[in-house]
Amino acid sequence: MTKRAASGMLYPMYDDFRDRRPPGYREAIDRLMGCAVLVHGTETLADLHSLSFATLLDDSGLAAVADRVSLLDAASALRSELEMGADFARAFEDLDARRQTIALKRTYSPDPAKLQSLGSEFGVSRERARQLEVRLRATVEGAVWHRVRAAARWLRSAVGSATTTDRFQAVLDLLVGDAPEKWRMAAQVAVMAESGYEFLDGVVGDRSFREQFAAARMRAQECANGAGVIDEAALRDAVGATESPEWEALVRNAGLSRFNGRLLIRDTRRARVFLALEERGEPMTRREISVLAGLPDTSSLSSLLSSDSLFVRFTKDKWGLADWTDEPYEGVVEALIKRIEDAGGRANIEELVEEIPGRFDVLPATVRNYLSTRKFRVVGEEVEIVASPVAAPRPLEGARDVLWTEDAKPVLRLPVGAHHLRGNSQKIAPAVAQHLGVGPDDSIKVPFAAPAEVDDASVIWRSYDPNGPELGRLRQALEAFAAKVGDQVYIRLDPAGLRMFTDGSGLRESKGG
Repeated sequence: MTKRAASGMLYPMYDDFRDRRPPGYREAIDRLMGCAVLVHGTETLADLHSLSFATLLDDSGLAAVADRVSLLDAASALRSELEMGADFARAFEDLDARRQTIALKRTYSPDPAKLQSLGSEFGVSRERARQLEVRLRATVEGAVWHRVRAAARWLRSAVGSATTTDRFQAVLDLLVGDAPEKWRMAAQVAVMAESGYEFLDGVVGDRSFREQFAAARMRAQECANGAGVIDEAALRDAVGATESPEWEALVRNAGLSRFNGRLLIRDTRRARVFLALEERGEPMTRREISVLAGLPDTSSLSSLLSSDSLFVRFTKDKWGLADWTDEPYEGVVEALIKRIEDAGGRANIEELVEEIPGRFDVLPATVRNYLSTRKFRVVGEEVEIVASPVAAPRPLEGARDVLWTEDAKPVLRLPVGAHHLRGNSQKIAPAVAQHLGVGPDDSIKVPFAAPAEVDDASVIWRSYDPNGPELGRLRQALEAFAAKVGDQVYIRLDPAGLRMFTDGSGLRESKGG
């Protein structure tokens, strides 16, 4: 009879396993061993090394219930080797009452008492209490610490870097469960101290796990966008936790948050609004944002949306993300200009700040922000329109995102975003616009020398835009370089012809000589 035929004969005998309780550990082991002999022809334990355990599970009919056969139950077979609780307790039998008290209340306590408190209890000084503890440690370590170290090794092997509190306690009980009730907690503390585990928020973790969540707490910011939404894959990679089975516990202990499945530095209104807009992918009203973001009402949204540069206003009633458009909402500016013109060329600032927000549902701070731009001039308590706004010349040295070639030529550093690939613009420093020949309320087109035969870039400086000038029409040039979101490209700022490139290794922060 062939082995496979024998296997076919075995299955009817074991089909009932699928319809009743999972087999116990001993029953499962006996069945696996029997299958190894009858189906695979093994004769000794050594013969098993050539078998695939997955095949053995399948051939024995145990594969369907393997995840319910408890190996914790099986550990009772090793109990006589593992248990060290009784030995640990015996180390204290001949110690005096004071050292036993120090052991229970401080040295091996999950909530250690202070030496000063113990000294007062014994009627001795703090220093004397410390000396008693030193002697206690020496006595216990000399008598039983080899058993504690062995138990710690078993614990680390069984638990790994982190696990649930229930599973950890079950394994720990196997190691110290034979200790008398009086000394069981002390034995647990000793084994945990030796193995480096601590009870955390919903999990037990060792030193490496605690280092990982501390690193996650520190690295979260660099893996997050402006709204505090974290690139989870990047964070896992940054802290070496790509394979961690206790990732959610690590996140929780790092103090991070989740909303709608996304990882956040903190669960804030700002992050929720960002995720709501990102999910919908189009401008929304305050009410729509409030519902999708799970916010109780819209009362606080006006302030957030009107004052935060992350969000822009598309129309009087709809809001979106700043990287969807570089066009500021002009309704407020147009209303200010008309109001000033209607007043004969000058209008009272406080009257404007009181009137305009109610018409456009913006904050008074938004109106003041526009009035502070080059489009307007404040004269005492009034404001007037500037017919030809100007800006004082600014040096390129120190301008944001400007680097320099070795021959002292200016270069703009551009981190590629999705909005650039959709055709939107990049805000630039006033000094960059001036270098390219553009001032307030002016615009030009600048050709690309490299890559060639793509659309000219545009430089626009709206005097009423609080965020300054912008460089646009970059999409074709970026596509020519096959640029992706997250790439870094560089644009040599030559007014006669811009030059885009991707290798910034030779650039420097300062102009130099």
